[in-house]
Amino acid sequence: MNISVTGIGLVAPGVRGPADLTGPAATAAGTQRPGGTGTGGTGTGGTGSEGRGKDRTGPGGTGPGGTGSGRTGTDTTGTGGPDWFDPVPYLGRRGWKYLTPATRYLLAAANEAAGTRHGDKPPHGHDAARFGVCTGTHHSIAAMHARLDRTIREEGSSGLSPAELPGFSVNMPASQLAISMQCRAFSVTLTNPVVAGLDAVLFALNALRRGRADRVLATATEDTAPGSDTLGGAAALLLERGDRDADPAPGEVTGGTSRFITRDPAGAWRPESLRAAAEKVAGLGAGEQVLRYAFCGPDSTASVDEAVREAFSARGPALKDTASAGADARFGAVSGLLQLAGLLNDPGPGLVVAVSDDGHLAAVTVRGS
Repeated sequence: MNISVTGIGLVAPGVRGPADLTGPAATAAGTQRPGGTGTGGTGTGGTGSEGRGKDRTGPGGTGPGGTGSGRTGTDTTGTGGPDWFDPVPYLGRRGWKYLTPATRYLLAAANEAAGTRHGDKPPHGHDAARFGVCTGTHHSIAAMHARLDRTIREEGSSGLSPAELPGFSVNMPASQLAISMQCRAFSVTLTNPVVAGLDAVLFALNALRRGRADRVLATATEDTAPGSDTLGGAAALLLERGDRDADPAPGEVTGGTSRFITRDPAGAWRPESLRAAAEKVAGLGAGEQVLRYAFCGPDSTASVDEAVREAFSARGPALKDTASAGADARFGAVSGLLQLAGLLNDPGPGLVVAVSDDGHLAAVTVRGS
């Protein structure tokens, strides 16, 4: 069964659209550690079935975290400064003040992917019972938890805002998205570091193939976290069952796998576990001659990348490296989805492998149109 990608939404510093995700432009958007240069964007490259490539410029926001100047975002350092995202062009002037930054990013990216505007009524034929949401995140609430802890210590419970407190739950971004876009098939949150975005795609792929839904928003969102170099942002892929002959789609998701690689008591990857994971990933390339390849993980996972390359070298197909935003995982769980969106921007098969320092591995194959 074909699982089509019918829309892509991107909201991340240094990313204005899918074209910024691969090639030379990707360097400023996450193929190197913070300190690179780039121009912040807020998802102007959405590719939903309606409003493809919409102009999202508009007046600056005035709520918490939303002080823009009428631009889609300007980040001259490439590190996601506090004012890189203006919610107003995406979410309007009301209704988002008490939402966490990660929730705002997610709503913006998901509406870009669906080709809708936040608050619109569902399009004709929308079947809420067959529309699901799956969101990957790891740092979406860390900053809020730190702020709540600080408020309790300094002011006591009287300093807490009842309007903001629901945001303490890691499930809230996905729940708010499901409510906003009337997605009632399921709302699932996955929280593995680095790989949760690809985990969301794998969950959606499985749900669609098993007939649990007809459409799924596979998403990821993060907020900047205290003591971490993770950048805030979100990405969304709208996945649908069946062929899309009437409306050309950006591509399709063709397969994937999830593994856990164990370490020995000294902290090194166990060779047998590493080899088994690499062989499993290499099996995803069966039938292809050349596979565009993007790896996502912190420096400590470089040996996993090497093992995957060795497995492909032994059995094929040939891997073609693709410079991609998110390669250093500094977008957290969003990193893998940024890489998938980059691969979908060009024709042909592609593979993204994401690995966390604690051994979680997720791999997804796609085919760009």
